[in-house]
Amino acid sequence: MNISHKIFGINAGMAVSTRKHFSMLAVLGISVYAGTCGTIYQSGGSGTTYTDALGDHQGSANLLRDISSATIANDANNLYITLMINPAGNIATGGSFNYVIGITSGSGGDTSANGTTHGNPYGRSISFDSSFGGMTDFIGIFGAGGAGSVASPFTSYGFNDYAWNTNGTSLTWSKINQVASGMPISMGPGSTTNNAITVTVPMSDFAVNFNLTPGTTFNFDIASTGTSGTQTAYDSLVVQTNIQATYSSTAQYNATVLDQYTITAVPEPTTLAMASLSGLSLLLFRRLRK
Repeated sequence: MNISHKIFGINAGMAVSTRKHFSMLAVLGISVYAGTCGTIYQSGGSGTTYTDALGDHQGSANLLRDISSATIANDANNLYITLMINPAGNIATGGSFNYVIGITSGSGGDTSANGTTHGNPYGRSISFDSSFGGMTDFIGIFGAGGAGSVASPFTSYGFNDYAWNTNGTSLTWSKINQVASGMPISMGPGSTTNNAITVTVPMSDFAVNFNLTPGTTFNFDIASTGTSGTQTAYDSLVVQTNIQATYSSTAQYNATVLDQYTITAVPEPTTLAMASLSGLSLLLFRRLRK
């Protein structure tokens, strides 16, 4: 089943509308949350927090399906993505889920939104609308060091990232990087449990399809999903209501509405240190003259 819908993704340098337009569509008996192709919901630069409505997750009442917000920052080398789920959920002991981020350079990506290839390297029933050029890069986040239960809690999270069509001809996904564990779990604002994960992703991992340099704007979304098979998105950072009117666990989704982030120029630590040293020297010089 191929249903035109929203997904998570990143699109470098595309000119898109910044007004959100959504409607409910009934397709083959399944009503889905859809929007005008190329629509942007939230935008910002380094340090921006993107929010989602609480309670809009589907498939079960498990709060680890319910995305609350994401804060994204960057320095010269890395993206820092802090994902927070429902403040009442415990991401270490509440179960095992994947959290996935799709990325696109704006053209030449995976647009195979069908029941066989699904349009992403995990094989989940999630794809990227062709109006955004298809998905070119992908980050998958997973629990590590335990089973995600009270008896065996996750001690950290890991991630792997993939690029599409790395040699220009194969039209397949290739794994670029994998960090098996060590991404910290923490307690987000307003929470009394560990409901946040922070992943540090090298910006060089995206170099096959595009470069993330200061001023580069990309579009993105983050989705919760299952850990195997053709599970669909349970919740999305962008969509502020239920994704489906009538939930189907394996319905194919195709994103049309995204958030937007712009890479911010950040001074290197050595530059900051030299600036601080210069300031101290000037202050000392002025004091000696008095």
